[in-house]
Amino acid sequence: MNGFQKRRERKKQQILNSLKSMIMERNFQEIGVREIAKQAGVSPASIYNFFGSKEELAKQIFYHIMEEEEETFRNLMEADLPFEEKLEKLYEFSVTNQETWSSDGIKNIMFDDPVFKEHIEQYSKTTAIPALMKLIEQGKNERKISGEVSSEAILFFLNAMTAIISNPSVKDRLDVELRKEIGHLFFYGLFGRKPE
Repeated sequence: MNGFQKRRERKKQQILNSLKSMIMERNFQEIGVREIAKQAGVSPASIYNFFGSKEELAKQIFYHIMEEEEETFRNLMEADLPFEEKLEKLYEFSVTNQETWSSDGIKNIMFDDPVFKEHIEQYSKTTAIPALMKLIEQGKNERKISGEVSSEAILFFLNAMTAIISNPSVKDRLDVELRKEIGHLFFYGLFGRKPE
């Protein structure tokens, strides 16, 4: 990479980092291109040259966040940890994930974008569900998950929950706290944690 390419890539990264920090605190719709450019230390024209529009820039932010979360999830699922410790870390990851994706800046866009939805569905099918099924098998092998509950039943439950949460009439009522409670219900059941 020559000097020009390095400067160009650095500018692009500055723009991405600026918008990323802004949308974690503010509504995306309220943030203008000039404001993003000012925070990034670039001209507004640079944003259009690199991304074409503010919306395309936002998509790149979301894909970047998704890549980071996918890597964290994959590393966690591949870690050599006992089932209960891995489950606890997975729950913590889920809570952090809910807080990130429910920030004012993020929740107003992207989830209705067909390309983004497709990306999430593909990730779910190829990475998340197989990893969760492997974790379930680990839990069964360590006798932490009842042998009376089949992997098929757990997968059916997960798919049903995903369908319910994706429903627009339900999705609009789901705030961060309710999502955390649903996550807790999934990980620990109605009775909470089992007595030690």
